[in-house]
Amino acid sequence: MQKQIVAAALCALLTAGAALAAGPARPADQRAPLVLLDAERHIVLEEMRNFLAVLQTIADALPREDMKTIARAARSMGSGAANEIPPQTVAKLPEEFKILAGGVHTTFDLIALDAEALADPKHTLSQVSELLQKCNACHGIYQIKVGRGAVTKK
Repeated sequence: MQKQIVAAALCALLTAGAALAAGPARPADQRAPLVLLDAERHIVLEEMRNFLAVLQTIADALPREDMKTIARAARSMGSGAANEIPPQTVAKLPEEFKILAGGVHTTFDLIALDAEALADPKHTLSQVSELLQKCNACHGIYQIKVGRGAVTKK
C-alpha cells in the first residue's frame, strides 16, 4: 500500500513538473474568424504583407528625411489599393473589418499628402504610430480561417 502511495505521489510530481516545464496553459484563440477560401486568404495576407513592406520603406526613409520616397510608398497602399481586393472577397468580410482596413488605406493616403505638403518626419512618424494602432487592433480582433463554407454577407 505504501509503495502505491509513493508511486502515485511520484507520478503526480512528474506530471506537475512536466506541466510547469511546458509553461502556462494558453487559452484558445478568441479572435473572431474571417472564414475565407484559401485563395482569398492569400489575397488578404498579401495585402497585409504589402502594408508591412510599405511601412518598412517609410521607416527606412524617415531618418534620411526622404519625404518623396515616403509619399510614393504610402500612396501605393492608399485608397486605390483597397480596390484590388475582389468584391466577392470583400463581401465576406465583416463591416468592422472593412472599416479598420479602410482606415489603414486612408491613413496611407494622408501620410502621402502630408509628406509632400508638410515635409515633417516627426509628423509622419506620429501618423505611422496611428497606423500601427489600427493594424494591432485588427490583428487583435480577427483571425483568418480557411473553409469551404465561407458565407457571403449581404
